[in-house]
Amino acid sequence: MKNKFAVRSAVVAAVIAPTLVFAGGTPATAAPALSAGGSGQVKIDVPTGESWTCFAFDSNFTFKTGAFAAGIGTLDGFATGSNVTAFCFGNMAPFFFSGSVKVT
Repeated sequence: MKNKFAVRSAVVAAVIAPTLVFAGGTPATAAPALSAGGSGQVKIDVPTGESWTCFAFDSNFTFKTGAFAAGIGTLDGFATGSNVTAFCFGNMAPFFFSGSVKVT
């Protein structure tokens, strides 16, 4: 039982810690927007003054992650034509966003 709790705590810490890297002091105004980028890419458009850490996987279970400040960031290396699902964690409310996009 204690080992399961320790593993879960470590996973939660690994997810939350990168989110706090870009910590700010104002509430989030919007969630990031996802769109298809170049071949095998997902573009993540982060609103001004915010930061988000995103984890994404495609239908082949290719897993990618990244931390993004305001502006457009990308996650790449996904199978072309696959559906990519992203889970993003912000440093302020609403704290969580998920979405899907089909990559070219």
